[in-house]
This record gives sequence, structure tokens and C-alpha cells, in this order.
Amino acid sequence: MSDTIVIHENGIEVEYKLASFWSRAAARLLDTLIIIIPASFIPIIPPWLYWALQHASESQSTVGQKACGIKLIAISGRKIGFGLSTGRFFGNLLNILTFFIGFFMFFFTEKKQCLHDMICGTVVVYSDSTN
Repeated sequence: MSDTIVIHENGIEVEYKLASFWSRAAARLLDTLIIIIPASFIPIIPPWLYWALQHASESQSTVGQKACGIKLIAISGRKIGFGLSTGRFFGNLLNILTFFIGFFMFFFTEKKQCLHDMICGTVVVYSDSTN
């Protein structure tokens, strides 16, 4: 199982290193700490907007992901839009409903994808390409 993914961007092959489980976990922890207070007053809406808007932004990453040097891309290499980002956010609920099996799929998939990544066709990579 390779720990890189090759994307074709504008006729050029770009290779990204797939983000590690610990990088993703650290980013999730940081993001959760940031959003926990607003989410305790208004459930669902602040976390949804926090993750969906940032993943659909130019940086393709949340504050926690930026701190860990990782970002979210479509398997095709493109930046994802707000709609797909919203689907990915709500796909996280399936991870919880499957008793977190969706998160542990990371260890058994070729592209280190969790369930919500597989559903939406996304991968989490280190921000800098290896080329």
C-alpha cells in the first residue's frame, strides 16, 4: 500500500503524500477545541459551517489542518465545493453510527480514507506536494 497519491493537474503529474492517522487526529482535536463552545450553544450549524466553509475555501483546510500541514482534496486533485464539503461533514455521522468503524477504515483502505472520504471521493494529504 503506497502512502502517496498521484494527481494530474493541468497536464502535470503531482504527487502528494497521504496524511497520517496522527496528523488527522491532531487536526480534528484542534478543530474540536475551537468549535466546542459555539456547538454547545447551537448544535450542528456552527460545526457544519466551520468544516464545510473551510474545506471549500482556497486553503482547502481547517485551522487544525493548517496547523498540521494537511489539506483535503478530491481524488481527482480538484478543490471540493461547499456541497461536497457539506456531504462529507454529514457523512461523519455514519462514522459515529458505525461505532467509529468508519474512522478505522483509514487503516485498511489503499488511499487512507475514512468512510466519509470514500463516500465523497476525497483524500487528506500533506499540503506540500512531493514534486
